[in-house]
Amino acid sequence: QKKLLYENAFNQIFTQHYTRLYLYAYHLTNDAEASRDIVSDVFAKLWEDIKHIKQENVSGYLTTTVRNRCIDHFRHQQVEIQYTKEYFAEVDTFYTDYTEAMRQDILISKMLDKLPAMTRHILEECYLARKTYQQVADEMNISPNTVKKHISKSLKMLKELFGSEKDLPNGPDFTTETYII
Repeated sequence: QKKLLYENAFNQIFTQHYTRLYLYAYHLTNDAEASRDIVSDVFAKLWEDIKHIKQENVSGYLTTTVRNRCIDHFRHQQVEIQYTKEYFAEVDTFYTDYTEAMRQDILISKMLDKLPAMTRHILEECYLARKTYQQVADEMNISPNTVKKHISKSLKMLKELFGSEKDLPNGPDFTTETYII
């Protein structure tokens, strides 16, 4: 029987206040869906607390609760906006770094293409395959000093080429077609 009394009281309060609370929430949020959700949550909370609510306090209780839920809604939006900004900053940084790495890879590839075949092979074996001078010398049947000379020669050439092409993408032999991501 008490349950029936609570249901009747709740239905009366709902009918009497829903539209006003919805308009209040909409006025604060300017978002129809959020306003409906907020008011629905407030009435769900009212239903949980209906035994403890006094009829004469219900209007103030509902208005205050709607206002507080609207504030919570805005706080949640601010957190989402902050995370979105941080996400976009991370993505921008990633693609900027990726683009720079691609540019450097293209530059290095172009520079390596300008080296004599044997010098390039020795450089790649020592720096990319991380082999020692002795290992490369043994594989190629040359002396470690010859490997060292080729490395010195290649690094000198790359330094000269890098100095002349450091202003890419406007440097020689660099076209946007080779650099499309």
